Amino acid sequence: MKKRRKKRVYHNWIKEIAEGKTNQFYNSTDFDIVREKVLERDRHTCQFFLGKWNDGIHKPDKIKIVKATMVHHIIPIKERPDLALDINNMVSLSFEAHEIVEERCHWKFKKKSKPLTKERW
Repeated sequence: MKKRRKKRVYHNWIKEIAEGKTNQFYNSTDFDIVREKVLERDRHTCQFFLGKWNDGIHKPDKIKIVKATMVHHIIPIKERPDLALDINNMVSLSFEAHEIVEERCHWKFKKKSKPLTKERW
C-alpha cells in the first residue's frame, strides 16, 4: 500500500480535470484510494485477458490469467470528468492490455528467449 500524506488537500476534480490537470489527478491520494478499491474488487487480475471485459473493438487472442497493475477508465475522464472517481467506471487491466485498449501498442509483447546453453569462453 502506498504511503499517504498526513495533510490532505481536497480538490474539485471535475473542475480541475476540465482545465486539463489530469496528471495532478492521477498522482492524487483520491485516485490512489479508488484505484486500490478497484484492484481489490477485481482481485488483482486483468479483466481483459480473463474475458470478462472488452471495449467492443479489441478482444484478447486467448484467455489467460494475468496480474492487473493498472486501472482503466471505461468512459475517459476528459469526456466525463464527473465519473473520474466512480468505481463502476473503472476496470483492472494489465499493462499489456491497457496498451492494447488505448491503441498505443504497435508491436507484439514477446518475452526474450533464453539461450539453450551458456556460452563458456
